[in-house]
Amino acid sequence: MGLFVWAKTPFKYKNGYELSDEVLYNSNVFITPGGIFDSAGDGYVRVSLCGSIERFEEAIGRISN
Repeated sequence: MGLFVWAKTPFKYKNGYELSDEVLYNSNVFITPGGIFDSAGDGYVRVSLCGSIERFEEAIGRISN
């Protein structure tokens, strides 16, 4: 069991897969495309909240740059 946030994919991305790939390859941070769970999740990404504050701060810093 875990705690997650579902976030709507910004309009500039065609789906959560495109956003997830960009974040992974440019920032080395993994977020889950919602489409792997069901077609209703295509326009979303899922972010796990099961980590330390320091890990989140590092991930946010990587994505921001």
